[in-house]
Amino acid sequence: MKLEAIRVRKVYQHGAGTGEEESAAEPSVERLASVDYMVQAKPGEHDSVLASVFGIASIWSSSDADTVAKVMHRRIGITWNETVRLTSSNPALLTDTTAYLVQSEDRRLCIVCFPSADIRNVIQWFTNASSRPEPFFSSGHVHGGFLRGARMLATTLGVLLESARKGGSICEAVARERAIWSRCGEEHPWDREDGARGVEGSSGTSHGALRPPRQDGPDVLEALYITGHSMGGALAVITAALLLEDPQFACVRDKLRGVYTYGQPMVGHQDFKERFERDLGRLLFRHVYRSDSIPRLPARTSGAFVHFGSLHTSKEGEGWVPSRAVAGQAYTNLSAMLTGIASWVLQEMLVDLPIIHRIPLRISFADHLPINYLRTSEATVTGEAFTP
Repeated sequence: MKLEAIRVRKVYQHGAGTGEEESAAEPSVERLASVDYMVQAKPGEHDSVLASVFGIASIWSSSDADTVAKVMHRRIGITWNETVRLTSSNPALLTDTTAYLVQSEDRRLCIVCFPSADIRNVIQWFTNASSRPEPFFSSGHVHGGFLRGARMLATTLGVLLESARKGGSICEAVARERAIWSRCGEEHPWDREDGARGVEGSSGTSHGALRPPRQDGPDVLEALYITGHSMGGALAVITAALLLEDPQFACVRDKLRGVYTYGQPMVGHQDFKERFERDLGRLLFRHVYRSDSIPRLPARTSGAFVHFGSLHTSKEGEGWVPSRAVAGQAYTNLSAMLTGIASWVLQEMLVDLPIIHRIPLRISFADHLPINYLRTSEATVTGEAFTP
């Protein structure tokens, strides 16, 4: 397990002639939302602003930790946040999973972001292809590759969320984890200037960064959201199901406000849907751009997979709108791949041919591109979301 912790620091300067410290001027940017807005959003209702916010966040989560923290601070509205990148890989199990946990400065809000599969990562391609169903506790059957990927991060994610629940810093939680699991002969986190990257020490030391989280007092964490694009969307759904089913997440399961996925493939069979349709389905909002082929996978030959939750599709200039369309499974993975590639060529390479616009494309890999989800998500907001 690799952990990278980032804190967006406040930089101070002396006020002119006052002797008081004031926060240094921030670049003039228009943030999409605010912590108050996200915390106060009503659970179980699709929110167009949050759909834009998490659509942009899920796409930028394919970047590095510094960029994710910057986007959350300058664009999304979680200013002065703490961001932790969790990565775990086991090639023997065909898993290589990454997630970001973002915590607001006031500790009331946390967001878990799962990036889409890295096209350069062969292991993640195998994760997608490993669709053989596996039992999800006693609550149905799910895609084996996605389940293994989500569970690899679950324990550490649970530790960080437990710290966040009582208002503890997730950067400080990372410092404690590093102290526990440090290699023999390695410098301990408390011997460094900062217990975790971006964590301020106390009087030149970071002993304060290793203090345990509070166990008394009321919960500080009020709202938790989970989001992801493509494979990241599938991991988001399974992680949300873990929150409802796994005892280690019992303390934070009532904090879950919504699961926003983009271009998400199917993750479970009918028995999994029946178990979670009522509790999780009302919080699950799926977003599909035009004829994106990935939501039709895994194919029928891999098992009887189904979707659940509410569906929202793209509409030119209007962002995400509700839809009652039903995305059936592709018949075989090979046919879906060949059709998707053919449509990609038509849409991306032969776009100037007039006849192309007359061909109905029912399935398309080109429509799955992150850039399409980013453009649709920013259609209902002002400002430029392409710049972190």
